[in-house]
Amino acid sequence: MLGKSKKRNKKNINIFNNVPNIMDLLLPDTLQEKSDYLCLGYNKYSRIFVMTIYPEQTWVSWLDDLFNIGDINISVKIEPSINGNIINQLTRKLVQSQSEYTTYSRQGNILHLPELEKQIGDLEELRMLIQTNQDKLFFATIFITLNAESLSELNEKTKILESELNKKTAMIRTLTFRQLEGLKTMLPIGEIPINNYERNMVAGGIATLIPISNPNLSHDKGIFIGRNIYTNAPIYIDTFIGPPALPNPHVFICGTSGGGKSVALKTLTARNIATTGCGAFFIDVERRIHKPYKNAWRKSNKNYSTEKVLE
Repeated sequence: MLGKSKKRNKKNINIFNNVPNIMDLLLPDTLQEKSDYLCLGYNKYSRIFVMTIYPEQTWVSWLDDLFNIGDINISVKIEPSINGNIINQLTRKLVQSQSEYTTYSRQGNILHLPELEKQIGDLEELRMLIQTNQDKLFFATIFITLNAESLSELNEKTKILESELNKKTAMIRTLTFRQLEGLKTMLPIGEIPINNYERNMVAGGIATLIPISNPNLSHDKGIFIGRNIYTNAPIYIDTFIGPPALPNPHVFICGTSGGGKSVALKTLTARNIATTGCGAFFIDVERRIHKPYKNAWRKSNKNYSTEKVLE
């Protein structure tokens, strides 16, 4: 009887409860919230910022320089807007700006006229793009976390971060007495308790916030096309390298008028002839490639008539 009672009281252990979940991976050893930083364990200090002033114009990878500081995390919150409400707000703001412009013009006050002219032009252009579905407005918020092994190192990194952003005409604000809320915002748990720091951005501006830099963008052999702006390493492209690197040898070159598409195509073709000896066929409607590179094809393919192909 005693043996049976012991068997009945034996605890059943669910083996799936012993598997670590995402919270086990994210939880720090300790958590002490100070006024402007967090202590997350032995030699683990963090300070969380929110960006309040953005550059007037952003560019691709404009945030990548911040990663050179070391041990830094950047979280970007993006929310789409409702076009109907945005158009109404833009229309009201446009009418207000036009009224101010008319009032200042009648008074002879020309001090604010250039600023209002630029504002009216920007509002009209943005409203037209949104109305015609050529662009869309988003609300973006950037949170930055600096990590260090000591408080003095954290303060030094903070000065470097502020200096780097000042070069880009941007400004950040420390989340004073809100560091714990900032930590929840940085973690990938879908909780964003900090609001009221959103900034308006169109689709092009939002695209510049996405990290796309790749330090290993090159083939082992091929045509030299330039250097990586992040690592200064040479970049080679081999269009005939085949799968899995490239599924096919096609190349698509796009750009604005006068942006250098023809020059890039000529350069790639000439270097391909010089390095591999492989020629190319062109359907040149405007005859831009025929004259400068006729001799190159003749030297690479002496037995083939380039006149028939190029003309």
